Amino acid sequence: MFGEVMLRTTQRYRLSGYIGLYFGEGAKKIILAITIISFFGGMLAYILVGGSFLRALTGGIFGSLSAYYIIFWAAMSIVVALGLSMIKRAEIVMLAFMIAIVALIFFFSIPHVQWDYFMKNNWGDIFFPYGITMFALAGVSAIPAVREIMRGDERKMKKAIIMGTLIPVALYTVFVFAVLGVAGSATSEDAFSGLHGILGAFVESAGAVFGILAVATSYIIFGLYLRDTLWYDFNIPRKVAIGVVVMAPIMMALAYPGSYIAVIGFLGAVGGGLEAMFVIAAFIRVKRKGDRVPEYALSLPVLVPYSLILLFALGIGYTLLV
Repeated sequence: MFGEVMLRTTQRYRLSGYIGLYFGEGAKKIILAITIISFFGGMLAYILVGGSFLRALTGGIFGSLSAYYIIFWAAMSIVVALGLSMIKRAEIVMLAFMIAIVALIFFFSIPHVQWDYFMKNNWGDIFFPYGITMFALAGVSAIPAVREIMRGDERKMKKAIIMGTLIPVALYTVFVFAVLGVAGSATSEDAFSGLHGILGAFVESAGAVFGILAVATSYIIFGLYLRDTLWYDFNIPRKVAIGVVVMAPIMMALAYPGSYIAVIGFLGAVGGGLEAMFVIAAFIRVKRKGDRVPEYALSLPVLVPYSLILLFALGIGYTLLV
């Protein structure tokens, strides 16, 4: 839907810019607040988990977790400052490594999978992973980068968006099957440390590398999207936008005492749900008010977008009230 919104609009923005164009300045300010909170919160979570993976991979030779947060943040900040050209060259290599590592973990896990673990469910907690799953699958921030990469060949955007969604779903499914099948109720928050006693240090290290790569790609996309939102949609000078996006996450990470699971669960359900509702609203509006013929157009029954808005609203309500 967001891809079509972009392709039906001549001017190039990020989500807040499109919301402002089609719904006015008030709505633009609301989605800007949601974007800033969600993306800075996401970058905070990525620093926390990225630092944890780095520490597990190196055996803690650099000391405290704070030192690892700084190392991870410094490496990611260089890419965010340099921009999209660098990530285009690195992304395909990182993706290949991630696929190889998931295959490796799956291969080593198969002999140790306990099928009984999949039968033991606590249905009272069935919605517990909702926000975490929403956060993991959120892809709106990547769509402007897709359009930039495919400039002049936008007719392939729909296929790229679909494949860019299905590949992570497939990787997550294989990964969850392997980890849960081996560790069961002993699955750790970072997923990998719980495998050490069963699959050995090598698989744990491979998992940490996978985690670092997965977190790194997401952190970079978040940083670039937030930087460009401030730059394109709010005319903040580029260097100032880069400075804000680079410095704020590490300051929050060094001050935050809690768990990253709590952060991403809330951000996924509430921030991701609100963002999705705005995207759907823009999709409905742009069908009538767009000023450009898109390279693809979704044909959906009229009730589908409104039903999705209702579902996301219910997810937000559940998260805030339970």
